[in-house]
Amino acid sequence: MSKEDVKANVTDPQAPNPVTIIGYTNEFSVQPGQDLHFMIDTGSSVYTANVVRLIGGMPDPDNSTFLPTEPVTADCAGEYPGRRQITAPGSYAELPLPGNWMQSGEFSAQLWIYPTVPVYDYIQTVWSARSADGTSGAALALETDGRLALSLTGGCGQSVTVRTDIPLKENIWYSVVLQYAASTQAAKLFVTSRDGWKADAGLQVHTAAANLDYSNVALARVLLAADSDPAAPGRTIHHYNGKIGNPRFWGELLPEELLSDVLLGTDGIGVVPLADYDFSVDIASTRLEDLSAGGYHGTLHQGGTRAVTSHNWTGKHLDYRHAPKQYAAVHFHDNDLVDAEWEIDISWKIPDDLPSGIYALKLEAEGSVDFIPFFVRPLQGTVSAPVLFLAPTNTYLAYGNERLFKFAKDYLGEDYVLPSQDVYLDEHPEVGNSIYDLHNDGSGVQFSSRLRPLLNIRPHYRNWRAVRHFSADLYITGWLEKRGQSYDVATDEDLHHEGVHLLSPYKVLITGSHPEYWTRPMMKALEQYLANGGRVMYLGGNGFYWVTSLEPDRPSLLEVRRGNAGSRASDSPPGELFHSTTGESGGLWRHHGYVPQRLVGVGTSALGGGSAAGYRRLDDSFKPEAGFIFEGIDENEIIGDFGHAAGGAAGDEIDRYDLSFGTPPHTLRLATSTGHDDNYQFVHEDQLHTAPGQGGTTNPLVRADMTYFDIHGGGAVFSVGSVNWAGSLGWNDYNNNVVRISDNVLSKLLL
Repeated sequence: MSKEDVKANVTDPQAPNPVTIIGYTNEFSVQPGQDLHFMIDTGSSVYTANVVRLIGGMPDPDNSTFLPTEPVTADCAGEYPGRRQITAPGSYAELPLPGNWMQSGEFSAQLWIYPTVPVYDYIQTVWSARSADGTSGAALALETDGRLALSLTGGCGQSVTVRTDIPLKENIWYSVVLQYAASTQAAKLFVTSRDGWKADAGLQVHTAAANLDYSNVALARVLLAADSDPAAPGRTIHHYNGKIGNPRFWGELLPEELLSDVLLGTDGIGVVPLADYDFSVDIASTRLEDLSAGGYHGTLHQGGTRAVTSHNWTGKHLDYRHAPKQYAAVHFHDNDLVDAEWEIDISWKIPDDLPSGIYALKLEAEGSVDFIPFFVRPLQGTVSAPVLFLAPTNTYLAYGNERLFKFAKDYLGEDYVLPSQDVYLDEHPEVGNSIYDLHNDGSGVQFSSRLRPLLNIRPHYRNWRAVRHFSADLYITGWLEKRGQSYDVATDEDLHHEGVHLLSPYKVLITGSHPEYWTRPMMKALEQYLANGGRVMYLGGNGFYWVTSLEPDRPSLLEVRRGNAGSRASDSPPGELFHSTTGESGGLWRHHGYVPQRLVGVGTSALGGGSAAGYRRLDDSFKPEAGFIFEGIDENEIIGDFGHAAGGAAGDEIDRYDLSFGTPPHTLRLATSTGHDDNYQFVHEDQLHTAPGQGGTTNPLVRADMTYFDIHGGGAVFSVGSVNWAGSLGWNDYNNNVVRISDNVLSKLLL
């Protein structure tokens, strides 16, 4: 199909109807010959599926107009029966204790708990042990008023509950011992606070008479941070918010003279536990180490944050690897989600001759349209074009299902209408959050997974701030399509795994509009590529900003810990800066030696929104060595005072040239943005103290700089320093001065 025919093959993607169909893939990036799986959820009885190639961004995102696509012949296309899929968020741990643990009629347990919202809308289960039918066992839970309760149910249906007299406090460590003895017919609950100076820190002892028969109780499931769902075998309910540390279990009654030692967690108390968990072991994994001879090693499900401080943290060590025993805890959340675990509905083997590019499975049901995007790269080790577009999938994932739209009306007024995808997200918290959101206990979200529906990673989605991320990056690939430039596509995840070997064969590397989240292997790869004479077009802003990790055994899972600097949605709690998945210190890359100015000439300078600006040329742009860049551009012409993203090429998040931060001295500062208002504010990591005058109307550092510099060996870097450059590329059907400059640079770099 010719490019002239594209307008005849358009899709109306922004249907006014509510979202009635969603889905996700098992991979972002695939190669010819690989199988790709799609998981679909819809209430419709039937839906249609087709594969399309995405060849440009939305021509008019404000008016729900057409999305340019090309149809792809695919044997998976057709009509399918619809069905509902279940998403069950909430992290928990499974502990495979022996089924006969309680049958002697005497048992004890001790654990540390740190509730983050003890008073909550529903019961939060700290620990549960249930028979297969759920009618027998025990549970330790926070009741809705914050009181801790131990509930015991024997094999004949007898039950008893022991609870504290006063609610537990939030963000305080408590040591808890629970026990039952048939010989004394007593259930006991001992609770003491780790903060001994607090008024309620004294030992609480609660006892209830209980004649329970456990002789025939066979435990089927022992859980931390959740209870078994009696109505749905295998599922969990009543998830807990907070930390749990090092549970221990005994198949006997603990002697009273040892209780103080047990409550303090003292080692070597003289009574050998049936199971003795040490959460400080193998922190990077989902495995929970049992130190006992039984080896009843537990497993984390749906997340749970490790590398968090436990009850004995002294503050002397901030890296958990230096004092692992002080990080023997897991922070559970009732809205954690690592894998939606949906069943496969559609599979497609990528054809051997399918060109590299950005594709989507287009789904239609009851007037609603969804696109599930994926990226097809060449076979590993092969190259089919001189240009590589690196899709910033880590950024897509970091912002995946971001719910900051809840603040949109504060900025845009009550008349602002949410896109249908955001309405769906607001109504369906179960599909998980972005790392810009908070958990229900107020703690920052540190993980994001691609194994779930991601409603804002869609070609027809418009973020409340502007066209951003995936839908904006389609303007970059749309520009390449328009100029007839052959290009390959790869993802951040590909670069993370393959390093400089992925980049080396390409003459030119083009970034996306917002390559904010880079891993250390990616940073090293870029550094090596440039050192070898690589050529880069950095067509974005706020790039190379946050230290990011991909879980080695589960690369679908991204981890970011914000630290205590940078423009961030939440702080890292004291002592919890280091990533659990890799051991890296979180925070900004500039604090770890990878300063963006040293790599690409510019680095983050200001954040803003609402409006954007154009660039005016500077003296360096008139030097002979810059002449090729501005061929066809008038001397006084404003560059990019238009665009699909807030009306200008310089906006959203913007970067500046700065020799003091390592911009190469021979860098040409070609153009700079003008006219930013005070919605744009200077980044606070560049300020040593608070001060007035940090807005766009007063601070000269609130600007986007366009730069270019050569590299020894034939390389070069061209940077635009703005997230919004992509939105201006697509303006006026890719006929504008932003395109002209981009064309000029790419043509030169391809020589």
